[in-house]
Amino acid sequence: MPVHPDAAVPRIEELIRRRSSTDRRMGYIWMLVPLLPAIVGMALAISLIGIIATNISNLANLGQQQTNALPIVGEVFALYAIGIIALYTVLLVGSFAIYNLIERRNGHFRRQQQLFSALQDHLASALNPSNGANVTSLRQLNDDSIFQERDRPSGLWAVLYLFVTPIVSIIVAYNLTLDMRRHDDLQVASQTALVGAFADAKLPPLQVVQHDPHKRDPMLFVVLTVITGGLFWIYWFYTLLKDYNTHFSDQARFEDEILNVLKPHPPTKLCSACGNVIEGSVKFCPYCGSKQADLQF
Repeated sequence: MPVHPDAAVPRIEELIRRRSSTDRRMGYIWMLVPLLPAIVGMALAISLIGIIATNISNLANLGQQQTNALPIVGEVFALYAIGIIALYTVLLVGSFAIYNLIERRNGHFRRQQQLFSALQDHLASALNPSNGANVTSLRQLNDDSIFQERDRPSGLWAVLYLFVTPIVSIIVAYNLTLDMRRHDDLQVASQTALVGAFADAKLPPLQVVQHDPHKRDPMLFVVLTVITGGLFWIYWFYTLLKDYNTHFSDQARFEDEILNVLKPHPPTKLCSACGNVIEGSVKFCPYCGSKQADLQF
């Protein structure tokens, strides 16, 4: 049957357009977060070795009166002050990254729940109760999402990161990895039910966007991070950026497909004079101004 816009369709369109603010891609410049501590530590260590090397002769003569230790001590304390500033800078950058990782997870999950709820309402109004098995399945899956994918306190974890960095990093990464794994499973089931519900409602066919499932084992990642002394954390952080960015892109393509079905483009025709593609309802070509006859596809 033809698609008629109702109160749910504008809401669906609004939620899809809102992804620009909720589904934020984080660039790989954020890889500085796991690399920065090592970079800063190496720089400070090299600087300390440089201070010792340039003053080694003075250190050997500290027992003599003519040797003044104040310049050496001043350089060491200056390096210590720089180290403290660098430490807090690294912690603040990491805290901000943790906040963004959790907040974009919260925003995406919340928007998806609202979107699928609006889709349920739209499809339920177009179906007879006897043909609503897929809509019922969609509703149950969305209820599971609401129950399992509640918001995580991004601000709290960002503050805790400042005080117990290694522990908080592992806990947050573990939860984000596990959340994406579960979310992928729910999304696949929800998309399958949605495709069936569109077919039940006699709407144009909806294509499922193929994507690589994220099946990373967070417990294995914890073990690898511990036994490598934190080196594996660099790769783990990379997967947190990559998996969510990829998921957002895949989901955006599927949502565009939904919008194209619910709000099809108006019929077009070729201008009889200039041959440009124009809307089928126009009487005069916007390009050449020629009067148009019947549709010429």
